[in-house]
Amino acid sequence: MKTRIYTLVPAVLISLCLGAQLQVTSVRKISPNGVQPQMSRDGQHVVLQDAGVAGLSVIDINSGEEHVVVKDNDVAGDVTLSDGGTMVVYRSARYVNGERYNDIKAVNRTNGEVKTLDRDGRERYAYRFAGGRLYIAKRTSVKSQRLVTDIRPVAHAYVLATEEDDLVLYDGAKRRVLNPNGPNIYLWASISPDEQHIAYMAVNDVCHTYVCDMQGKNVVDLGYYIGAPTWYNNEYLIGQQDEDDGHRMTGSRLVAVKIDGSGFQELPTPDQSMPINPSASPGRVVFENEGQIYLMELH
Repeated sequence: MKTRIYTLVPAVLISLCLGAQLQVTSVRKISPNGVQPQMSRDGQHVVLQDAGVAGLSVIDINSGEEHVVVKDNDVAGDVTLSDGGTMVVYRSARYVNGERYNDIKAVNRTNGEVKTLDRDGRERYAYRFAGGRLYIAKRTSVKSQRLVTDIRPVAHAYVLATEEDDLVLYDGAKRRVLNPNGPNIYLWASISPDEQHIAYMAVNDVCHTYVCDMQGKNVVDLGYYIGAPTWYNNEYLIGQQDEDDGHRMTGSRLVAVKIDGSGFQELPTPDQSMPINPSASPGRVVFENEGQIYLMELH
């Protein structure tokens, strides 16, 4: 186990007052190596793909300690944590005779035990924690397994998936095609913490980000391209507005907006930074910046 301590970003970013909007109080680096950070719902832990160990590491935000939870050269993203951060689930991909096979694995970060929950999938089946169980939506069936007890009560076993060009919601074994914007290409779909709303991007509608209810109705156009949107709480989404020259990314900034489309604002980050892949819980946002992981605190 290793402890890392970093200095805060210059005070120009501290306590930036934005009236009734979110206020950024600090931004600091919490890991020098990592991509695609994911924060636990309680905001106490961050799991990241650690390029230094070819696996996954978890950071305890309060203590600053970071430790490797699994070494796996085949980590292929879609990392998620249980509510209390005890269990880490990820996708592992391997190639056999040029064909890709996906395994879904879980690792207990307290003892390092690794379980394979679904093996040899030829598709990237969607999965999600709900009430301590992991639900895997396999189109014709939903597979579930209890993994943890650090849970919050849930009324539904929702899993949201994009299948071909459809936005699909599973509620237990019930599968329903939503497609709130009609025929489209749906990306970055996710469910709000209170399970009342869905955020998504509709590519054919000028790549704007939208919010709808759980029936795919009452659609709200947030009015902007917001990439990789993540739920800050039930009221706000945080995402990235990135730019490219057709070959590579040339810039990016973090933004926040309320789910009714109001309150759009930029969340300032260090000069010359290129923040991407945010993940949030109330009061905290983690993001990636050129292979390093930063923590933003807000109120």
